[in-house]
Amino acid sequence: SIEKHNYYKKLALENIRKKIYLKPTRGIIYDSNHIPVAFNELKFTLSLKPHMKDNNLTETLNYIKEAIPTISIEKLKKRYKRKNSLYNHNYISILEYMDYNQSLPVIPMLSQNENIKIESDYLRIYPFKNVMSHIIGYVGKANSKEIKSSPKLKIIKITGKNGIEKSYNDYLMGSLGYRDVIVDAKNRIIKELSVKEPISHNIVLNVDTKLQSFIYNLFKKSGKKGTIIVMKTTGEIVSMVNYPSYDDNLFVKGISVKEWKNLINNNFNPFLNKAIGGLYPPGSVVKPAIGLIAIASGKISAYKKLWCPGYIEIGNRKFRDWKPDGHGYTNLFKAIKRSADTYFYQIGLLLGIDYISEHLKRMGFGKKTGIDLPNERKGIVPNKNWKRKRYKQPWFIGETLNVSIGQGYMLVTPIQVAVNTALLAIGKLVTTRIVKQIDDKNLKPILKDVLTPKEKKLLPLIRKGMWQVCNASGGTATKHIDIPYFKIAGKTGTAQVHSIPQDVKKRKREDELAYWKRSHAWLTTYGPYKNPQFVVTVMIEHGGHGGSAGGELVSKIYKKLVKLHYIKIDKEKR
Repeated sequence: SIEKHNYYKKLALENIRKKIYLKPTRGIIYDSNHIPVAFNELKFTLSLKPHMKDNNLTETLNYIKEAIPTISIEKLKKRYKRKNSLYNHNYISILEYMDYNQSLPVIPMLSQNENIKIESDYLRIYPFKNVMSHIIGYVGKANSKEIKSSPKLKIIKITGKNGIEKSYNDYLMGSLGYRDVIVDAKNRIIKELSVKEPISHNIVLNVDTKLQSFIYNLFKKSGKKGTIIVMKTTGEIVSMVNYPSYDDNLFVKGISVKEWKNLINNNFNPFLNKAIGGLYPPGSVVKPAIGLIAIASGKISAYKKLWCPGYIEIGNRKFRDWKPDGHGYTNLFKAIKRSADTYFYQIGLLLGIDYISEHLKRMGFGKKTGIDLPNERKGIVPNKNWKRKRYKQPWFIGETLNVSIGQGYMLVTPIQVAVNTALLAIGKLVTTRIVKQIDDKNLKPILKDVLTPKEKKLLPLIRKGMWQVCNASGGTATKHIDIPYFKIAGKTGTAQVHSIPQDVKKRKREDELAYWKRSHAWLTTYGPYKNPQFVVTVMIEHGGHGGSAGGELVSKIYKKLVKLHYIKIDKEKR
């Protein structure tokens, strides 16, 4: 005993010295105007001592029923027994998220019973519900895998499951505090040695809920399905709306089986963040990037006119233009303005798939944008090697033609289209950001130089073509854009999801097709044209033509940006 005095002394100290951990309050998430979009509401949790015998359990539950007559003793008993085990030495929660006003009168009475413990708790509240759900995400109870990766979750218990709640979970959880105390054999505190207060962290978003709500309501009134992204040309996401959506409050207490099945079985995918996780053929919105690749290659000039009939023939197959009688002699400006398929078929043949693929990837396609949200997908920019690995088949020339107009194997996310549009507008590849600030620390935009000096020099030619899309006679969006303050530039896209047999001579109009056979409609823009500040990208699922489906939406959004003072027209060169 004398020899091991220090060892036994340490054991004795551990028996009487105890660290009581203090949970931090989960950080508040604010929009760009400091309006809370995720906050906590004070609630209470009632727990019972573990390993109670049946008679003691029943007696305690009857005691609780005197204070709270609405409870069901049988339900609470089942809940207790389900969680109770020989290996559990922690109090067992049987009533969670008890309302503050209802709990306050009964707490003094219930706290006198040594079998009962009442602790303050917080319920996560999402006031904007469906409007912000894909951005904010939601929280839920941590599972064993999550606790193993972050041991403090054993104390905090709640963790981010999706959206910003997940990607910034370590910050939002905060840091544990503790009370270092000495207790007696009955676990009563005799002395407090020290206290460390828990620390919480708040987050501010770039997203403006006024704009977000406005766009969500535009979607709702139109009945259209899809996504709209409003992004500063430096990468900050001001709005990102998916429709349809879901109420993230459903998940906080645990979603019912019925509600979950309704979500995952909905054909319109309300649970999917279409902006970053939806994969779609880009159609013609990829043409400006391919045009830049072509003229920078030195193999063709922007001014060189190519003959563009209504089709190009490869072997025994005709690759048709959207305009049956073609566009006649066409240079790059006209090709972008009129979205001439036959022109870009010839560009595809001129460059080859591997060359196109390599440079499209450099310009933001086929890779993640780095947005600070979970579940972003990288899409597909195919080449010969990709097809060989994926399908163990050779590449065919016709497949190059398909990719040159944004069809075939090529798949993109709407956020990639927005990023590529910003690249064409300012000459820099941006890293997209939802979060603006953590506590007092501002997150700066990340801009990368990915264009060659020659590409930078030629960019004004591409911008000229994109200006014509929205402003010149014959532009595919000109008739649908109505912004009185300034000019914008952009590109429409009509991305087919249903192939048209070769023997069909006359195509049906998009509105004549069944909904699921209609093309996806794209319209991606930047503005003001002479001083690019914002990118607005619209993708309407099965919406038909990009100009008619997206033009009115885009116009209203730019007008709203002016109304909210994001774009100051008195200082702009129109």
